[in-house]
Amino acid sequence: MPTHAELRQGVELSLLLLLLLLGSLACLVPPWGAAAVRVHPRDVSNLAWLASEWNGFNGSDTWSLSYADCRAMEGIRCDRDGRVIAIELGLKNFQAPIPAMISRFTRLRYLTLLFCQLTGPLPNTLCDLPSLVSLNLGGNSISGTLPDGFSRLVSLEYLILGVNRISGPIDLLSSLVHLTHLNLRQNFFNGSLPSELGNFTTLTVLNFDGNLFSGSIPPSMGEMSLLQQMVLSFNQLSGTIPDSLGHLRGLTHLALAGNQLTGSIPDSFSALDSLTDLILMDNLLSGSIPTALASLPKLRAIMASSNQLSGSIPAALGDLLLLDYLSLSYNPMSGSIPTAIGKLTNLMLLDLSGNQFYGTVPSSLSDLSKLQYLFLTNNQFWGTIEPITRTMRNLRMLFLSWNQFSGRLPSPASSTLEQYQVDTNFFTHGEVKFKNCSAVTWTTDANCLAASASVCGRASTQRTAAVCAAFCGVEIGATGPVCGGHGYCSVNAFIGEGECVCDPNYMLDSSNTNACVAGATGASLESGSAYVSLWGSASVLSNGSILLTTGTPNQQGAAFASPTLRLFHFPDKRSRCGTELGFLAAFSFAMTPGNHGSGGEGLAFVVAAASPGKGASVGLGGVGRRSVGVEFDSVLSVKHSDPNDNHVGVNVGGSPVSLASATAPLILNDAQTKHTWIRYDPTSGGTLRVFLSSDPVQPLTPTLTASVSLCSILKPTASDSLFLFGFVALSGSQPQAHTILSWNVTTVNKIACAPLLLISIWNFPCVRCYNTRNMNIFGSLPFAKDVAALFFWVVRCVLLYFPT
Repeated sequence: MPTHAELRQGVELSLLLLLLLLGSLACLVPPWGAAAVRVHPRDVSNLAWLASEWNGFNGSDTWSLSYADCRAMEGIRCDRDGRVIAIELGLKNFQAPIPAMISRFTRLRYLTLLFCQLTGPLPNTLCDLPSLVSLNLGGNSISGTLPDGFSRLVSLEYLILGVNRISGPIDLLSSLVHLTHLNLRQNFFNGSLPSELGNFTTLTVLNFDGNLFSGSIPPSMGEMSLLQQMVLSFNQLSGTIPDSLGHLRGLTHLALAGNQLTGSIPDSFSALDSLTDLILMDNLLSGSIPTALASLPKLRAIMASSNQLSGSIPAALGDLLLLDYLSLSYNPMSGSIPTAIGKLTNLMLLDLSGNQFYGTVPSSLSDLSKLQYLFLTNNQFWGTIEPITRTMRNLRMLFLSWNQFSGRLPSPASSTLEQYQVDTNFFTHGEVKFKNCSAVTWTTDANCLAASASVCGRASTQRTAAVCAAFCGVEIGATGPVCGGHGYCSVNAFIGEGECVCDPNYMLDSSNTNACVAGATGASLESGSAYVSLWGSASVLSNGSILLTTGTPNQQGAAFASPTLRLFHFPDKRSRCGTELGFLAAFSFAMTPGNHGSGGEGLAFVVAAASPGKGASVGLGGVGRRSVGVEFDSVLSVKHSDPNDNHVGVNVGGSPVSLASATAPLILNDAQTKHTWIRYDPTSGGTLRVFLSSDPVQPLTPTLTASVSLCSILKPTASDSLFLFGFVALSGSQPQAHTILSWNVTTVNKIACAPLLLISIWNFPCVRCYNTRNMNIFGSLPFAKDVAALFFWVVRCVLLYFPT
């Protein structure tokens, strides 16, 4: 059975190929006129010779009659003098090259040999046809490079060389400024895109899909004022998307998929008011989805999957009433699905898989009656979804796996359903019978379904009652909401455990950790984020990074995850610390200024019982005595016994004096990205290890090791075992800025040796002998996209796991 990723890619690529095909059909047959005259004797002999070169041409007998009527000759058009001006053939089995004698047709204007199994290189004599207006050689096996004289074909308006094996640069095309259609797709052309393309001011269709072009997209391409279709997909292009493309007011189709483009989606795209298709998938684009896209009234497709886009889905996209396809899968995006998406009543595909979306699916999605593909796999959605899918009568594929959906199994009324994947959730009951059970591939495994629950009369493998109970107390077959209906179950399905994370203004019931009850959590949401609370000068940037201080002297900033993490379990409430958990924190940061040793106080990672109070200092002292911090200090303080002006230290109880410290192996405040791992092992009295590196792979040797007991410092009780994780920073007397680029905290409960659980995460650290829970409470880490980099990651992890 194909995986969800394979199905998703198949759907998206099919849609893209359909769009490309529709965009290129107009290019295949240029206009020409017919003349009811007899062929000139010179061209009769030329045609006879050409037919002899193409053995097996079943229309060649019509070319051999002396003074034949031009209309009777297959694929031939003539002018009033009987001279051949058009040779137009398709679907032939020539299995031969274009002969050099093609230049004998001195008045030839249109040459179309489409899917004729032509081989070999283009002949140089082809360039001796100065009147040639249209050259369509698509769908053959032509090889080699463009002939040296190709630049002489200055009358060309249609150039179609798609689906061949032609290679080399395209600089020779720079003089063909009268082109209106240029299609080179699916060849082996390489090199950079010439800046002279900007001179093609009459071009309406440009298709370079599926070649080997590299380098950046020239800004001059924004000067092709009549361009309607630009297809540069599946090349090796890099750099940012030029803002100048926003000048192409007539552009209807823009496809840049399958490259290595970086940067954000330009705001200038808001001026593309003719745009219908925006295809950006499989790149390295970052930033958020521009709200300005909602101002494009004709937009029908937004395909931006497999990038590094962050932020939430703009609610304004609900104004794109013509939208058919919305794919944002496999990005580190977050937030909930806006209710306004339910206004997209023409939507046929909605793919949000592989993100960090959370919350309930809005009931407004039940209005998407035309929806055929709904992909929500691998997110943090919770609640019931069955009433929403009930109205989706045209569904072909429903993928909900790896979420926290609960309640009744979804039961779409579609007669065209092909795939139904709802495994690894918390569904508890329901009987589903499709219109045509034999036509549907389905799985409901790894839920908490009652024995009476079934799909097409068949039950499936479920979690045990004990495992379901570990997931926030879910009971087999229960019909009540998870977490009291006021939160979701943060889970690690690999080890079968989970804990309720409560909605804002709700907190865990001290007598029942599987229920969220009304009560202040103590967390402010000044940034508008449901997961990060900010103090002082801290703010969340558009790319998800957190700016603790901005570079102004004497600033204080702090950011803490709003969901607290349980570090202690108390099966016996009389025990001192219960069962103590460890944790793994992985984050990257950057500190300025670049003057080593001058000014700022640095930053610290903190585990604390309380966040800073209003008006309190947000430094290590501001988080109270029940706290442990790891500082990254760039100033020497003699009174605090610092070893130097570039060190790492472990501080407890809010003290500025480090319990243990070590010189950092890198310059901390050089504005470069630093990758950090902090591992706490609760065994043998407690050990804290700090790893620091300039690359995203954890070193084998820690920078600092300190004996620390969280039990002794945090002083937990059965009713007070949840703690905050976050960062604090002080800029001091110098303009030091502190940025947290990505961060992740994972609690661990026992030695389990399971590093491969994290193998799909690109820059997550190698983990040795830990069992994880509550993974990825906040922050974002992009997925692996580079096979070589992933192989390097695995090798380093093996070395860490087996150091000898």
